Amino acid sequence: METEFDPLATAHIDLQIEEDFPEIRLEADKFELWFQPVYELATGNVLHNEVLVRWRDIQGNLRQPQELLLALQNTQLLCQLDRIVVEKSIEVLMQQPKVKVSINLSNEIFTDHKFPEQLHKWLSQYNVLAKRISFEIAEEMLCQMQPQAIALITELKMIGCSIVIDDFTGKYFSLLQLQELPISMIKLDRSFARKSLSPSQKQIAIAISYTSKVFQKQCIVKGIDDKYSLKFASELGVKGVQGYSLSQPQDNPKTFGLISLLISRIVASAIAILILLYIFKSLMGIDLFKDRHAWEVLSDFFESIFGGK
Repeated sequence: METEFDPLATAHIDLQIEEDFPEIRLEADKFELWFQPVYELATGNVLHNEVLVRWRDIQGNLRQPQELLLALQNTQLLCQLDRIVVEKSIEVLMQQPKVKVSINLSNEIFTDHKFPEQLHKWLSQYNVLAKRISFEIAEEMLCQMQPQAIALITELKMIGCSIVIDDFTGKYFSLLQLQELPISMIKLDRSFARKSLSPSQKQIAIAISYTSKVFQKQCIVKGIDDKYSLKFASELGVKGVQGYSLSQPQDNPKTFGLISLLISRIVASAIAILILLYIFKSLMGIDLFKDRHAWEVLSDFFESIFGGK
C-alpha cells in the first residue's frame, strides 16, 4: 500500500542523489515496476495496467514516485529513466501475453529523437505487439512541448502504440482540439473525482465525456477513491475507471476483472459455509440438511478432500 508523500523525506534524497543515481545507467534492476489496473466500467474487465515506477535507496527502502521524480527532475536522467521503464514494461508483456500496459512519459523524452527507433527495436527483440502499449502524456506537458510532443506521439502512433492524454482538464486544449490530437484515450484529472465538485466543474466533466464519445476517444476517470466518485463516473458513462478503492498498486499486473473478483469471493464464502456445515454435522452432530441424499453427497465430497471417515 502506498503511503502519503512527505516533502521533508526528500531532503536527504537530494543529498544522496550523487550516491544513488550514478549507477542508474548500469543498474536498471534498482528500479521496480508496480501496476494499477484500469477497469472497464460496463463489464469490470481490465482494460490495461498503468505502469508505476518505484526505486530502492541505498538502505534498501522502497521509495514513492513523487520522491523519485523530485530527486531526478534536475539531473537530466528522466529520459534515461523513461527508457528503463519502457524496456522493463515490454519485458513484462513478453512474459505475460494477456497483459496490456500504459506507460507515463516525461517531458525529457520529447528531445530524445532516437526513442522511437529504440522502441521499435525492443518490440522486435521481445516479440511484443505495439498495440499492447499505451503512452500517457500529461495535458499541460503536451501543450508546453509542442510541436516536439506532437511529432513524437505521431511517430509512436505510427509504430502501433496508443496515446493517452493524462490529467486532462480542458485548460490547455479545447474540446474541439481533441479531435485533431493523435490520441486514443483521455484521462480526466483526478480533481473531477472529488466529492466537492462545483456545478460548473460537473458540467465540464460531462462535456469532456460527451465530446470524447463524439470523437471516438475513450474516456477514463482516475482517482476513484470512494463510492461517490465511482457513482459520478457511472453517471458520466465513461469507458473506464481507476483508483485506490478499486485496486491498490501491486508488483504484478492484474488480468482478472472486478466481476471475476466478486465471483471468486462468493465462491470462497460458499465453500467456507459448506465447510462449517460439514463440521457441525461431523463433530457436533448437528444436521442442517433435510435432504439426506444431498448431505451424503456433500459428506462424501469433503471426506475425499480432507480424508474424513
